[in-house]
Amino acid sequence: MGRGNAARGVLLAITMAAAATSAAAQGLEGTTSVFVSIGTGASLGGNVIEEGTGRIDSVPVVFVEQAFSNHYSDGLRLRGGVGFGLDYTKEVFVNFGYGRLNATERIVGAAGTVPLHVRFSNARALDLEGGLRYYLLPEGPTRTYLAGVAGVRFLEEVTATLRAPDIGLERRDLPYFDASTLFVFGADAGVSREVATAFSIGAEIGLRYQPKPGPAEILAGSGLEGINDTGSRWSLPISGFATWRF
Repeated sequence: MGRGNAARGVLLAITMAAAATSAAAQGLEGTTSVFVSIGTGASLGGNVIEEGTGRIDSVPVVFVEQAFSNHYSDGLRLRGGVGFGLDYTKEVFVNFGYGRLNATERIVGAAGTVPLHVRFSNARALDLEGGLRYYLLPEGPTRTYLAGVAGVRFLEEVTATLRAPDIGLERRDLPYFDASTLFVFGADAGVSREVATAFSIGAEIGLRYQPKPGPAEILAGSGLEGINDTGSRWSLPISGFATWRF
């Protein structure tokens, strides 16, 4: 009788240990997460104006090549989405985002012998992205991950105002980039920390590539029509996020 109880005790201990091991090994498998984030994005490369020469109202005009970062600040980036755990270390996700970049007036060349100024409209876009996260630390209060991302960006129309105030030359709200649907891709790296049951906060840094949007017809007959045949760029999105996992 004593031996039977001992055997049952050993079997129960083995069963409980196996269950504990199984639970500990879950990681991301079978979990669902909901996340929201807010951040910005620094421009790493890409032009918004190509160099060109021509005439506007018989005035000789010169545009100098201009970097995207010279005309747009880092702006605002909002996202929200869901993730689904595939196995111990991997999670697929999809998110929807809104981005806005604020424009600043800059000198971009010369009209005759005086400075030529350009100010673009603020750039706004909606993003739909998806990808796969691989967690280097898939469980515990602190989790770290790498992710590959791809999606589409719906970019609003961008206009440009040209001014040479010293000679009274001005062209307001010229169509510059057409509204465009663009394929974007990149990668992210992040870390999160659980601050309450099923609730974590964290930070993420990434890399994104956007091809050039469609150039609008601009300054027809001036010789300057090609200044907007550009716009592809790399950016570095940086954000903080909150995640609910269940």
